[in-house]
Formats: sequence, C-alpha cells, structure tokens
Amino acid sequence: MDYWKIQDIFHKRMKQDYESGLITNPVFKSYFEWKFYGAPVETLTKQVCFRIMKEAQKELEELDTRHPKAHEQILVEPTLDDVWKQYKGYGADCYLYSYLIGVEAEITNILVMKWG
Repeated sequence: MDYWKIQDIFHKRMKQDYESGLITNPVFKSYFEWKFYGAPVETLTKQVCFRIMKEAQKELEELDTRHPKAHEQILVEPTLDDVWKQYKGYGADCYLYSYLIGVEAEITNILVMKWG
C-alpha cells in the first residue's frame, strides 16, 4: 500500500467535493480554509476545534445510523484502485463519511499539538 499516493488521491477528491458542495455545514469552513487555502492554523482556535469535532461526531453518528452495517467493511485496507474501499458500506455517503473521519482525526492532532 502506498500511503502517500492514497493520501494525495484522498485530499484531491476531498477538496473537489468541498468546492462542489458535498460538505455544506458552515462549521467546517475554517478547517477547509486552513487545509486547502492557506489560512493560518491560528484561525483554528480551541473553541473552533471543539465545535468542529462536535459537528463531525454528530454527522458521523447520523451516517452510522443510516447505514447500520457499514462498519463491517471499515477494517478493509484502501488501495490505489479504491481509496474508499473501506467506506463502501456507506453507499453514496462513503466520501462524506471518510472526510468526516479525516477532519476529526486532523482536528484531534491539532488540539494535541497546540494545547497538549
């Protein structure tokens, strides 16, 4: 598995989907402004990070409820041919689910790095 190529494919699609309106919740705007458009990390204050985490968790729970058997595929490893393979159980929501997981993980890392 080529982690860096998979990550590049993931981020490229994530940006395209954000720009096309797949992610509409305004709470995530500051994250995407930092991630893709050069906003300083300082715009992600502790309060903003916690709000993003709360919304990501809420949306993930809604998707888990909508797709109760989707977690059965979560342990499948992604490949260059199918970066979203592990999220296929979420059907058309597989991209959104994966992005929310990614946002949640990255915000967690920012919280740890900035505030321990």
